[in-house]
Amino acid sequence: MLKRLLLICILLTGISFAEEVPVTITPINKITTADKTLQEGSTVEFKDINSGELITAIIKELTPNGFAGEQASILITNFKYKNSDKTLNGQVFIKGGSHKKYQDMADAGLVPVVGIIRGGEVILKPNKTKITVFFSDYINSEDTPIKIRPAQKISTCYDEIEVGDRIKFTSVKDIYKNNKLYIKKDTPVYGIVDYVSDNGWSYDNAQVDFKKFKTRTADGKIITISSPLSINGFDILQYKGKRIAQFFNYCGVAFRGKEVEIIPEKDNIQFNIWLR
Repeated sequence: MLKRLLLICILLTGISFAEEVPVTITPINKITTADKTLQEGSTVEFKDINSGELITAIIKELTPNGFAGEQASILITNFKYKNSDKTLNGQVFIKGGSHKKYQDMADAGLVPVVGIIRGGEVILKPNKTKITVFFSDYINSEDTPIKIRPAQKISTCYDEIEVGDRIKFTSVKDIYKNNKLYIKKDTPVYGIVDYVSDNGWSYDNAQVDFKKFKTRTADGKIITISSPLSINGFDILQYKGKRIAQFFNYCGVAFRGKEVEIIPEKDNIQFNIWLR
């Protein structure tokens, strides 16, 4: 009875529900977290296996692999057909291999637990990797990634940062919105510190959080970007020093959590905030 009433209401009001149709896609080129040029905000290309149409997407989150079997992962979103205004709904989250056989033997005591073993990379291969996303008959609003780099020292070592501080970043490249230049490369972007946590013993890493950023558009208008960004002392280790140095840094967190310390002249660390 309830279903019949609902059907009558739909017929009377003319309401229609968006239809979603599964679409199978495959990458145009190999996509892997082992590629150091692949970063958050990077654009990657796929093709519709059935029609052959090109589809673009954006890497929204990327976590490199780490020691002690820590797997790499990527979150891919904002799928859209390259030569039309059609979009694909949803997002895809993929993790690298977990060395499961070795881990099972280590858990059984058959082999030693080796901390230097790195977790698996994410690897998507053309025509071999097939992903299903959904075509929708309505257009989704998209978030635009803005890649920023610190323009001043960020450090929790000596209680240098407090809530409310303005931290200067700069935009890494030109940002376009609706096919027009919106934010110029090297434009100052100021983040307002929303939370600070000092490091402690045994994996208790320092952290600095932002919720809002202020910058100036290409036409001179000051805008506020509400986009959370968290900088954790442990997470930035992957960008500091060579692999062997990273290994000892990772091991050290068992004794004392890592400070947040970014020196722009020395550390090439970039972050993404999202313009909605």
